[in-house]
Amino acid sequence: MANRVNLDAMIPREDFAIEENQNTTEDHITEFPITYLAPDSSILKLLRKPDFQRETNHWTPLQIASFIASFLDNEVIPSLIFWDSASYIFVLDGGHRLSALRSWMEDDYGDKTISADFYEGQDISEEQKRMAKKTRALVEEKVGRFSDLKKLVDSPVTDLASKRAKILFKRKLLLQWVKGSPDVAESSFYKINSLGAPLDDTERMLIENRRKPIAIAARVILRGGSGHKYWSAFTDEAARSMSVELGKELHDLLFEPESLEPFKTMDVPLGGSLSPIDALALLVDFLTIASSREVVPKLIDKYDDDPSGEETVVVLRNSLEVVNRVTGNNQGSLGLHTAVYSTMTKANTVSFCSWESLP
Repeated sequence: MANRVNLDAMIPREDFAIEENQNTTEDHITEFPITYLAPDSSILKLLRKPDFQRETNHWTPLQIASFIASFLDNEVIPSLIFWDSASYIFVLDGGHRLSALRSWMEDDYGDKTISADFYEGQDISEEQKRMAKKTRALVEEKVGRFSDLKKLVDSPVTDLASKRAKILFKRKLLLQWVKGSPDVAESSFYKINSLGAPLDDTERMLIENRRKPIAIAARVILRGGSGHKYWSAFTDEAARSMSVELGKELHDLLFEPESLEPFKTMDVPLGGSLSPIDALALLVDFLTIASSREVVPKLIDKYDDDPSGEETVVVLRNSLEVVNRVTGNNQGSLGLHTAVYSTMTKANTVSFCSWESLP
């Protein structure tokens, strides 16, 4: 997932499974102007992505710049697809498009205030900052800053920039609405995402098992307990706080120091790259093995849902025991170099040497 821009903070997530019904009003908007993404917009305050939707980080800098240019040049753009619940407006399709436009308006391509607040003080990775800087430069080259075009709205049309400025607040994206229950909306999401850029096996597995302890634990670890709170629905308050604490500790042991390719140092992280898809696939495999104390580990779909969070804490705590055995500064750590005891196969699985037999 290299060379991708992280715009996940632009539209927050929410669990629409808690919604019993959709909004029954028939008076839905059918067009979406860019003003709906302004900071004071009531529509923006209502927008949500389903909590199981993959992270908004699948577009390259060129895709973002090209899309913004297409918006301003009145080129054909597919309709957005929304589902209207009793509380929020959920984006079933169009999350990347809306996030790209908002990131342009806010000059935040994963490295400024909105993104920093989203990750609650967790350091934004150097790779994410690098991609944000690259995107900003490319957008300014191909389109220009939003703030600069906004100043040209009432100016005569003399060049491409002033022509685009005239379109900026007149262009409207088309909207379609899914009607029905949360189950209908989720089914629609699967069908929509089987086209275009389809969900890969890891994304689909995590969506289908999103309330299982291994899926929740993997997401907590990936972002070190920051970002969207996948654990917020736990009924056990202690489990919520413990999940964040354990997830951050595991994140630091597995993914620090941050690695950049090509490697120019032997100081590399145990878990490899923080690329979301690769890292999540690795984490699911690792947690399946490391959290189990059985001869044959239980697969992710064999777990029961974990409404309290207690089983997620068990998964995290057992896995931390294994990680502390092979890395870190704990007294029981073997302190072996990553290259000695861990290799990643082409199938993104992790194999550990039999450290139990070592003195």
